[in-house]
Amino acid sequence: MPPVNVNCCYLLRSVNPRHPGSTYIGFTTHPARRIRQHNGEIVNGAWKTRKRRPWEMIAVVTGFPTKIAALQFEWAWQHPSVSKAVRDPSKGLWTGRGAKAKLNILFVMLQLSPWSAWPLCLHFLSDDVRALTTRFPPLPAHIGWCS
Repeated sequence: MPPVNVNCCYLLRSVNPRHPGSTYIGFTTHPARRIRQHNGEIVNGAWKTRKRRPWEMIAVVTGFPTKIAALQFEWAWQHPSVSKAVRDPSKGLWTGRGAKAKLNILFVMLQLSPWSAWPLCLHFLSDDVRALTTRFPPLPAHIGWCS
């Protein structure tokens, strides 16, 4: 799990068998606490995730220069068909559902300015998630794989 007090964007995947393919993209400075909130273990979880519990955090992006930068990244990741920076390079990817589609958009975003110039670090928190990315575009050399 990434450290506390670091601006993070994350991807959740529902492990509820009635909701296969459900995902949620968010922002936090405390990933361990945030996943507990989403799962209802502690208060202040996102209301959008309540009905599809339980969730697992499968990917986290850290290294944003500011909180505003991380929130802008989160919004673009959530809305790739609307974001001016992302819509053309990710055309055709927005219609996909599930973790693989969201990770594919993430990999495209990490190739784009300004994100491609930032010292971002990608954390995969689920064993099977990294295998989903084998056919994605390669990441810029300075984007780190973190454990």
